[in-house]
Amino acid sequence: MTWVHWVLEDGPGGQCGQSTQSTPSTKSKLTEPEVMANGALALIAVATALLGRQIEALAAQFESEGGFTERLYRTRTTRRNS
Repeated sequence: MTWVHWVLEDGPGGQCGQSTQSTPSTKSKLTEPEVMANGALALIAVATALLGRQIEALAAQFESEGGFTERLYRTRTTRRNS
């Protein structure tokens, strides 16, 4: 909520919570729900990007090391042969 109040009062770059629409002379005051929704969308975008990177890393690890059963088999075989 502190971030929302900061955006509404000061705004990024000292814009006083105002945003420009299609023309510079037309300005509208941001509301708290709009700011909260935009913040939520930004967090969702970051989470989606991070999850995408994690999935790619897990796929690469699976290709190079195999799945759980394959790793378990290698470990058991190594211990039996030792």
